[in-house]
Amino acid sequence: MTKVAVVSWNIHQAVDRRPANIEATRRFLEEQIRPTVALLQEVAVGSETAAAGSFNQADDLPYGTEVVVYGGRLEPLPDVTTRYSAKTAFKISPRVQGTFAAARVLDLPDVEPFVAISLYGRMAPLYAQTSVLRAVADLIPLFDASPFNRRIVVGGDLNVYDQTDDKVMRSRWTAILALIDSLGLVNLLKLTQPERGPLPGCPCGEPACWHVETFRHRNRPADKPGFFTTDYIFASPELADRLDHLEVVGRSEAWQLSDHCPVVAHFDL
Repeated sequence: MTKVAVVSWNIHQAVDRRPANIEATRRFLEEQIRPTVALLQEVAVGSETAAAGSFNQADDLPYGTEVVVYGGRLEPLPDVTTRYSAKTAFKISPRVQGTFAAARVLDLPDVEPFVAISLYGRMAPLYAQTSVLRAVADLIPLFDASPFNRRIVVGGDLNVYDQTDDKVMRSRWTAILALIDSLGLVNLLKLTQPERGPLPGCPCGEPACWHVETFRHRNRPADKPGFFTTDYIFASPELADRLDHLEVVGRSEAWQLSDHCPVVAHFDL
């Protein structure tokens, strides 16, 4: 089996587009995390990895969403037909630009091709829920299309979390996560909860809390929790069954570069 590391990381370039920070982020990604595939959000236009990346730019913002492969190559997704409609071909493309980038990962040694999707909950102007719901809707045909649906990994900053005492918002966000589950994906944070245990101080209050700290709110009031789970990695069952371990890179170097930390799924493929 071949070791394949898939990282999801919001690299914060929607806010910090200083050349020095962009370069430091690139070095940390390539030299410290050393992923096979990187699912990146908030990538500044002009800093994307053109040689081996699939980049989807927000139409009205100076950043986008990207899939990058190291050591293989990416192929754009073709139009797909589904088990429900063999006569209609669906284009897998976001109607709200910047919400996802998707491609097939090819030519990794001894690894069967798989689909990689970087997903982003755009908060423009406010409701991340609306952009995530639209993005998931755009992706539905892919999950009904064989053979692509057997091997899919999705990662991203959804700006969606169910760690709140606001009952209305918690209900909505829980429903969005359930919609993603309905695609047949496995939430790898939930899958690895027994190895990690509950997150200390998590606002969810659930005994089987599966959350991890992936986002630190830098301007949160002192009397409110300053951390949330907004970053996720999901995988189709065939890939989830081959997960070796999940790593949350909460080192100080990562937090200095972004208000999100990388989440890395290590597979034996």
